[in-house]
Amino acid sequence: MYRALNHLSDRGRMGRRSLADGIGIGEGSIRTVIESLRDRGFVDIKQTGIQITKDGRRFLEEIPLAIRRIPPSDISLSDFNVAVRVKGFSSMITSGIHQRDSAIKAGADGATTIVVVNGHLMIPLNYNLDENQPEDAAVLRQSFDLKEGDVVIIGTARNWNDAENGALAAALGLL
Repeated sequence: MYRALNHLSDRGRMGRRSLADGIGIGEGSIRTVIESLRDRGFVDIKQTGIQITKDGRRFLEEIPLAIRRIPPSDISLSDFNVAVRVKGFSSMITSGIHQRDSAIKAGADGATTIVVVNGHLMIPLNYNLDENQPEDAAVLRQSFDLKEGDVVIIGTARNWNDAENGALAAALGLL
């Protein structure tokens, strides 16, 4: 549901098929998602297409997530990488293995978890990304307004949909 709502937010009014294609699910599944979003008052459905409502936009603003596509790097396994920032949830991270496993179950090839600790981007347990891979750290800092306690999960896969599904599954597991 989150991906559908986020996709509508970025692109405006669209048809069911375009939405299904955009988030990489079948038309039968998208019908269920759309009905659920409509029942919550998050979308309006008209002959001209589906559109996010003010309540849908407010819901997206209240969720502490942000999503960005990022270029391949040494901290990811594949060419397609999607980073999700989760505001203020670093206390939920131990080793990052749970997030990796959630991402793989959702279709990604893997995931890298990064936390902001004392102003530094750290890969658990003690790998300082700022010191060891400053270019990769710079990409993340340019992509997000990172604050102390934030988490970034990078889902990596052989296509954008699987990378995003993996990163979101891992991130939503923290909420």
